[in-house]
Amino acid sequence: MNPRPAERCQQSLARWRSALEADLLARRAAVPGRRPHLRRRKGRIAVVTDSSSSLPVDRGTQEVLLGPVGANIISVPIPVMIGDQIYPETSPDLDRDLPMALAVGSPVRTSRPSPGRLMQAYQALQAQGYAGVVSIHLSAKLSGTVEAARLAAGQLDFPVTVIDSGQAGLGLGHAVIDAAITAQLGGSSASVAEAATRSAEQAESLFVLPNLDQLRRGGRINAMSTLIGGLLWVKPLLQLVEGEIHPVERPRTMPRALERLQDRVAQQAHGMTAPRLAVHGFGNQAQALELAEALGPLSASPIPVVDLPPVLAAHLGLGALAVSLNPELPGTR
Repeated sequence: MNPRPAERCQQSLARWRSALEADLLARRAAVPGRRPHLRRRKGRIAVVTDSSSSLPVDRGTQEVLLGPVGANIISVPIPVMIGDQIYPETSPDLDRDLPMALAVGSPVRTSRPSPGRLMQAYQALQAQGYAGVVSIHLSAKLSGTVEAARLAAGQLDFPVTVIDSGQAGLGLGHAVIDAAITAQLGGSSASVAEAATRSAEQAESLFVLPNLDQLRRGGRINAMSTLIGGLLWVKPLLQLVEGEIHPVERPRTMPRALERLQDRVAQQAHGMTAPRLAVHGFGNQAQALELAEALGPLSASPIPVVDLPPVLAAHLGLGALAVSLNPELPGTR
C-alpha cells in the first residue's frame, strides 16, 4: 500500500533532517582542532526566529526539532486571529479552525509577537549561558515582528542582533539554519548574522495561488492586481521581491501556473550555487508532493514538503503552493 500524503510529507522531512545533520557533523569534523560534537553553550551565539520560518518546533518549549542542527534555535509563534478570537500558533485548535475559516471566507488576520514575548526568549537564552543572540525574522514589509524584536532587544543589557530577512517560509528557515550552523562552528555574532543575511538575500520565494482573495483581504497586494486577477480568472504566480509580494505572471489555469512555476524555479536554480529547495502547500499535500518530485533534480539536498505555517496560510489561502530556493552555506564540508 502506498503511504498517504501526510506520511510522505513526514518522510520528506526526515530525509531533510538527516541531510542537515550529516552536513553539520561533516563541517564540524573539518574544522581544525575541533571535535565533531557540538560546543557547549557558554560563549556561543543562539538564534531566534519566528514561526513564519516553517521550522518544526516543540509546541511547549518552542525549540526547533532538527536534532543537533536546531540545538541553538528558538522559534517564537506569531498569533493568528479568526474573527475576534486570537490563536497562538501553538494551539492545536488552529490546525482545525484555520482551514475551515479560509474555506468559508471568515476574517483571518495575523498579529506580531509582543516585544515582551521576544524578550522572554532572549532572556532565557542568556540564562542558558549563550553569549548573544542573532534574531532573524519574517520580512518587515509583511509583519511587525522585526519591529517587535528591535524593541525587545533595546530593553536588554545583552547583545541581540535583529535581522529583517526579507523572506518567509523556508526561504527564511534555511537562512536561520545557516546562521545556527555558523554559530555551532564557533562563529561570532557578526559571522552568524552575515551567514543569515547572505542566505536570505540570495534566496528566492515563489507562490502559486488559486486566487488572490485572501491576499486582498489581508492587504498584502494592491487592489488593482486583485481586480485584474479576479476578472481574468487567473491562477497568479507571485514572488517575494525586496520583502514584498509581487505578481509575476497571470496564467489562466492551474496546470499552466504550475508549469510556469517550475520553469521559473529551474531558471533560478541554474543561476544559484548548489540550490536547496523546499516546497509548501496548504490543504493540498498530494499536489505539493507532486511538485517536489518534479523539482527534485534541481535541488542539491532532499526537498522538504511542509504545510505553510498558519501565519502565511492566513494570507495565501487554501490551495496555495510555494517554492523557496537558498544557496548552499559556503565552507568546507
